[in-house]
Amino acid sequence: MIFIFRLILISTLTYLLGLIAPWWLAIIAAALVAFFMPGNNFNAFLSGFMGVGLVWMVMAWKVDVETNSIMSNKMVQIFPVDDVSMLIIITAIIGGMAGALGAFTGNSFRQIFVKKKEKSFYS
Repeated sequence: MIFIFRLILISTLTYLLGLIAPWWLAIIAAALVAFFMPGNNFNAFLSGFMGVGLVWMVMAWKVDVETNSIMSNKMVQIFPVDDVSMLIIITAIIGGMAGALGAFTGNSFRQIFVKKKEKSFYS
């Protein structure tokens, strides 16, 4: 349940910050969400990847639709990509990796300050 909440929060912050701020604040947003919402490293990594990646994919698709693929077709000619949809997927993967590394870093930074429980004889 916390995974879904973390995913929604990262997606919302990424979208809102993307409207008014530079792209790299999505990484900081994912790190802050993972820092304040504890979990294991894999869940933080996956929620950061999906949260930022999905937002970047939707925003790239939105730009593609709004410009009638004019800009996307020019980008396909510049880069060695076969199709516009592949360009959108690559954009999502790049954004997802940025968000995933941010969330992983935030969660790992939190673990520095958490005192580990000593193993008890009875547990």
